[in-house]
Amino acid sequence: MSLSNGSHNFTIAVTDAQLSLLKKKLDLTTFPDELDDARWEYGAPLVDIQRLVGYWKDGFDWRKHEAALNIELPQFMRDLEVEGFGTLNVHYVYKKSEVKGAVPLLFVHGWPGSFIEVRKILPLLIQASADHPSFHVVAISLPGFGFSSAPTKKGFSIGQYAEVAHKLMIALGYEEYGMYL
Repeated sequence: MSLSNGSHNFTIAVTDAQLSLLKKKLDLTTFPDELDDARWEYGAPLVDIQRLVGYWKDGFDWRKHEAALNIELPQFMRDLEVEGFGTLNVHYVYKKSEVKGAVPLLFVHGWPGSFIEVRKILPLLIQASADHPSFHVVAISLPGFGFSSAPTKKGFSIGQYAEVAHKLMIALGYEEYGMYL
């Protein structure tokens, strides 16, 4: 479905082939030796990495989590022109509050991170409350993260990230907005 602002709905839909390839790669993982008593001084302990790989390979239910994200988070894609870098296809979550006069809020994930960081607080931000304002929330997947396309030229930095985020908010009709980093 296309929206009047040039955006279209997005649904996470990782293919079975992609999941199968991931499982094969995890099966082929070769783990390094570990120094005695290294603990966290030289990175994550080998036992923790092995446990994590085992969980991703045999314990994580991708389809369950994919479905939950698609149900809980209204997701969209939009092409945005970035000066000197061409057009990037940007993914974002957009949930409007039902409260009249709600404040537009741009939520920017951390690094490393993703749009999923907004998941737990989104219901709280959009709800009506006598104790705090309500928000229309836009949680962007920064270029190169999540489902947003990555720049293909060198030099993309903080100024371009800010340009993308601002252009998205303008495209959604928000000249003024708050920002959560």
